[in-house]
Formats: sequence, C-alpha cells, structure tokens
Amino acid sequence: MSSPIPASDAPWELLAKQLAGEATPAELAELQAWVQAQPERQQWLRETTRAWEQATPPAPIFTEADVESAWQRFRTRENIPAVNSGTVPHTEARVVPMWAAQGWLRVAAAILLLLGVIGLWRLTRPVAPASYPMLAVQAGNVVRVVGLPDGSKVWLNRQSSLRYAAGFKAGKREVELQGEAFFEVTKNPQRPFTVLSSTSRTQVLGTSFNVRAYPGEDSVEVSVVTGKVAFGPRSAPADTVLLLPGRRGVVQGPQPSRARRTLTVDSNFRAWQQKELRFDNATVAEVLRTLETTFATRVSVPDSAVLTCRFTGSFSTPTPAQVLRVLSLTLGAELSTQPDGSYVLRGAGCTAAGAAQP
Repeated sequence: MSSPIPASDAPWELLAKQLAGEATPAELAELQAWVQAQPERQQWLRETTRAWEQATPPAPIFTEADVESAWQRFRTRENIPAVNSGTVPHTEARVVPMWAAQGWLRVAAAILLLLGVIGLWRLTRPVAPASYPMLAVQAGNVVRVVGLPDGSKVWLNRQSSLRYAAGFKAGKREVELQGEAFFEVTKNPQRPFTVLSSTSRTQVLGTSFNVRAYPGEDSVEVSVVTGKVAFGPRSAPADTVLLLPGRRGVVQGPQPSRARRTLTVDSNFRAWQQKELRFDNATVAEVLRTLETTFATRVSVPDSAVLTCRFTGSFSTPTPAQVLRVLSLTLGAELSTQPDGSYVLRGAGCTAAGAAQP
C-alpha cells in the first residue's frame, strides 16, 4: 500500500458519504476535486475503497472490544481529536481478509475509521429547519426580481424557481435553478458563484448571464452578457467550456457528458427580462421561434414558404398577439386564433413583406 495520507488532511466525511451511497452531486464533486489536486491522493482513494469493499462480508471476526480498541489506537497514533457529541457507535463486525500482510493494520484502521465516521454521520447529521433551504418561486405571468444575501440580483422568468441555503451569505454561493433566470452576480474572487440545474453547472466570480433550464426542454442554455462563465454538465464538473460575452453554452439530454459552445444566436434571449423585442431583417421562422421561447406561443404555418420571408420591427412590452398582428399585416397574411390558444398564420409568400415599426 502507498504512503498514507495524513488523517488530518483526509475528507473522511465526504468519503464516508460516498461509500454509504448518500453523497450529493456537490459533495461528490468536492471529493473529486480534492483527490485530483495531488497524484498520491488517487492511489490512496483506490486502496482505501478496495479495503472497504473487501471488508464487507458479514461473518464476524472482531468482537466489539476489538473494534473499539483498534479505533482508539488509530485515533491516538494519528492525533485525531476525540468526538464531543458522544461515543462513536459500534458497527456490525466485518471480515478483514489478510490480503496484504504488510500494512494490514493501516488498512484495518482506515476501515474502522470509515465505519465510525459513517455511523456517527448518520446519527448526528442535522435536520434542516423549516427555513433551509429557502425557496423563491415565480409563477403566473409576472417576472420576479430576487435580491440575494450577497448583493447579487436575479430576475426569475415565469414558471421558474430558485433555491438557496439559509447560510448563503457566509457559506457557499450556490443556487439551484429550475426554469429561466438572468443573473447579475456581485464579484467575489474568494467565493465563486455557482448555478446548478438538474443537468448543468455554471460557475462565475462576478458577471451577468442568462440560464434557461426548463424541466420540459431537453437542453440547458447559458448566454453570457458580461464577464466569463465556466459551464458544463453537472455530473462532470471537469468537462467545462469557458464562455465570453456574446457566447452561448449548451448541454443536451438528461445525462450530458460535455458542453458545446456557440455564438449567441437569438439577440432576443433577454426579451422576457427587458420587456422588449427587436427584429432586424429576421426571417419569419426566427420571429416565431423567439415568440415560442419567450412566451411559449405556438404558431402553425401551413405554407412553409412564409417562413423564409424577412421582417424588421421593434416592440416595447409586447404581447404575442400584438407581434403576430403586425407580422401578418406586413406579410399580407391571415392570422387566426385556435381554441387551445395557439395561432395559425396563412399566407402566399413574401409579396407584401416590408418593415414594421409599431
């Protein structure tokens, strides 16, 4: 076995949670970052995990007295402080095969330590009070502005929610987003700001950017306005792309393995927040796509030739109906509303296409 990691340096609680199958994605990422920081830690993790796995058969070899005695000897030798919240609970005896005569006591002590930490953690982990975590939920048709304890501001789009810990101001600057939000993050180089969705991780020091992560869509998109953003899959924190202003990052699917970087295609990606739409020689297809992403408006076009027509116009505090009426008049097309709230745009092409400025 390789030289042991000093007990005071090892993240025992994180490792115990991982082996118990109870670590969160954030805790797994923290453990992974610690292991990757020094090459010898990877060997230590492999050997400690192997020792744990080979110690799992249930036939007893150690008595309770043996377990307690070995634990105390290991704690004393490695200068591990005594636990103040009570005695480390006795755990079911485990088989420790003599698969490595040299260094066996070191392996056995590491296993006993893990057993003790897991048992102690399960018994003493705090129960979250009613205010933890806190929820800020946006529903209906009104955009909500949320001021975070660190001074950052978040604009929440419709049907979106933001969750963060009660200790956000002094602890991790980490939020969980479901839906869409625009962030203006207060700069703090010592405390990165992280936005988590179900499949993505976005980390910044201080910048402004938009995150679109609706559960019903198969992708998460991040568009950067100012500063730099590191963006990637939540399950693979190391596989990130760096996004600069004017760039967009996308992760696709329920379990993405990598992120891809593109130009910010839709200049109206902030329309829901800024309450303004601008189209400059945009195709009808682009206009309808913007209405769908901004307002969830569905428009059917029987003649696909209409989709290639061009349109120029700007709208302040627009509604979908207003934009579509101007568009239909410009194209000389017919607009009708369906019982389910969707629209149908019928036209013969671009004979009447022009510019509109409502």
